[in-house]
Amino acid sequence: MEENIKNIILLGENVNTELKEAANGLPKNIFESVCSFLNTTGGYIILGVNDKKEIIGIKKELIEQIKKDYTTQCNNKEIIMPTIISELHDIEINGKTLLYTHIEESTEIHKCKGKVFIRNYEGDFDISNNNPLIASIHNKKRKIFDEDRIYPYVSVDEDLRHDLIEKARKLANTNVNKRHIWMDMTDLELLKSAGLYKIDKETGKQGVTLAGVMIFGKDNVISDINPYCRTDALYRVDDLDRYDDRDFVETNLIDMYDRLIDFISKYTMDRFAIDENARRVSPRNVMAREIVLNTLMHRDITDGHTSRLIIYKDRLICENPNSFRTNGLLTIKNYTPFAKNPTIAKFFREIGYADELGSGFIKITKNSLLYSGKLPIFEDKEMFRVTIPLLRDEKLDEKDLINLANDTLNDTLNDTLNDTLKLLKINPDIKQKDIAEKLKVSGITIKRNIKELKEKGYIERAGSKKSGYWKILKNC
Repeated sequence: MEENIKNIILLGENVNTELKEAANGLPKNIFESVCSFLNTTGGYIILGVNDKKEIIGIKKELIEQIKKDYTTQCNNKEIIMPTIISELHDIEINGKTLLYTHIEESTEIHKCKGKVFIRNYEGDFDISNNNPLIASIHNKKRKIFDEDRIYPYVSVDEDLRHDLIEKARKLANTNVNKRHIWMDMTDLELLKSAGLYKIDKETGKQGVTLAGVMIFGKDNVISDINPYCRTDALYRVDDLDRYDDRDFVETNLIDMYDRLIDFISKYTMDRFAIDENARRVSPRNVMAREIVLNTLMHRDITDGHTSRLIIYKDRLICENPNSFRTNGLLTIKNYTPFAKNPTIAKFFREIGYADELGSGFIKITKNSLLYSGKLPIFEDKEMFRVTIPLLRDEKLDEKDLINLANDTLNDTLNDTLNDTLKLLKINPDIKQKDIAEKLKVSGITIKRNIKELKEKGYIERAGSKKSGYWKILKNC
């Protein structure tokens, strides 16, 4: 969980994350954020971090009182109405204690001290006097996700694969420190617990949902109900017009996960790297897991387009049908986590395959840099596409790759471009290693900054490499 919280902090405040210092106790406006997340798409609240993403920590003598105050106020109708059950969890990062909670989107509209708040990119907004917007939110909450569509004639006994349900039961049990509640449930009880068997309280209709069919259904049942549940895996190196190998995967999501992971492992090189914690990791395996999970959890599941996974000599591409929000390239700065199929995503988290919402973007970016020294490309359009570079400049050693990953994820490049130029103006003879020391970043970052400043026409080299100097052409 520590890595997930770090990744969430790294993205900074957005529509799904609120950071608060909590230096003197429970922040008074925390429940405006709680209310906003309940009314919008849910999100994380992390205490002990300022809005500059700096980890401040919370005084140990305040922790238990803050936890108690938070839980008490969540049950106070004058603070949150309808009340909720929520608690803060403590975690230690960089030797400092933080408190965090995740608020799920509610099916109801909540009020904080009598006011209705919603969340957008700039924070929490009071919309109490905007009746049309409140009505719009209410109507949206009444709608059902495609994954929650109920199929009353699907038989739990005859149409689902009980070996997969047993596999999910064991995976969930392995994923927790104590015995998982699914271990003592019948298959039907497990389906209900996972939100894969529901009752429509308005019509009385009940049965297995589309998500339940896609996860546990027999192949013929899936084909009858949702023939678009398929992924075309292609290997194209010699035959670029067609393919050298192919696996057209039409089955349940659990087996689909295994087959796609195996396909990537078969046709891509595994490189090991040392991460910032001196642990030996396989960036290829981490990226494979995250891009496969993305195509299973976040695709538009009733769209007629087929998801595709294509492996070329120099890149891996994964694309799936998408209800886009950005209609363009995604970066760390403009990326906002959004669960397109929250029930399916929650199921994969429960069995230990997936982590918290939004962590995949960071993991793919970080491990792509560790693997090839190059950034992945995320395109949020009608087809959501992730492109992973596969070829690496062999001049880059493991230390370079770690520094590159850390600097990029912390957005150091953008922040230091101007500082690099300032130092060059003050001292045109300054060496790159001295710039790195002054700015407290890696040498590879400064090398890249110099290259970018040259390419953009800000500087040029005058004289020889050894005895020359940097000539400033314009300011940032």
